[in-house]
Amino acid sequence: KTLIKSYPNEPLLYNIRGACYKEIGQLKKAFKSFEKAVDLKPDYAEARYNLGVTLRELGKVNAAIKCYENTLAIKHSYPNVHNNLGNIFLELSRLDDAVDHFEWAVAYQPDFVEAHNNLGNTLLTIGRLDDAVESYKKTLSLKSDYPEAHNNLGITFQKLGQVDAAVKSFGEALTIKPDYVKAHNNLGNAFKELGQLDDAVKCYEKVLAIKPDYAEAHSNLGNA
Repeated sequence: KTLIKSYPNEPLLYNIRGACYKEIGQLKKAFKSFEKAVDLKPDYAEARYNLGVTLRELGKVNAAIKCYENTLAIKHSYPNVHNNLGNIFLELSRLDDAVDHFEWAVAYQPDFVEAHNNLGNTLLTIGRLDDAVESYKKTLSLKSDYPEAHNNLGITFQKLGQVDAAVKSFGEALTIKPDYVKAHNNLGNAFKELGQLDDAVKCYEKVLAIKPDYAEAHSNLGNA
């Protein structure tokens, strides 16, 4: 604030102040700071990105989309923007758009772990199972201790009918994150599909020991 008094037309300072406000949870003040930075420098891609993130957190989804798209018009090679847009489009069930942006994210940043996983999630949702497997494998080649990716890979293997491989993936997830209730539940489902009912019951009981109100596990246990 002191610097801004001395340099009231410096967009960098407004961007930094916005980041500080955002860090302490004052989103409306963060928004105003990022907006001021963009007003002073319309081609300030980083400030536009920060403005988009803040708009999304404020629940202004359409405004966030427009802000991100304007950022990409300035700097298309911005992996975080593509990833964030992909996440929004995935939530909105605009799946082809989501795939497009996740693919751009990993094209510009091949080691972008979260974007590879997000791409896998979207491909899984639209039924491109083999492609989803490849995305999850790429994710795990970059970050082998990523329990969500192991779990997602297991789900995909099970949908492909590769249940033994699914069991292995769910097991990998649980080795990394022993209290991962979704993976315990999914492992139980895989064991059930294999006819290993005792093992399935143990998995569902483990879920309920960790999270007693997990409705799906109650239902699965009752049907095991």
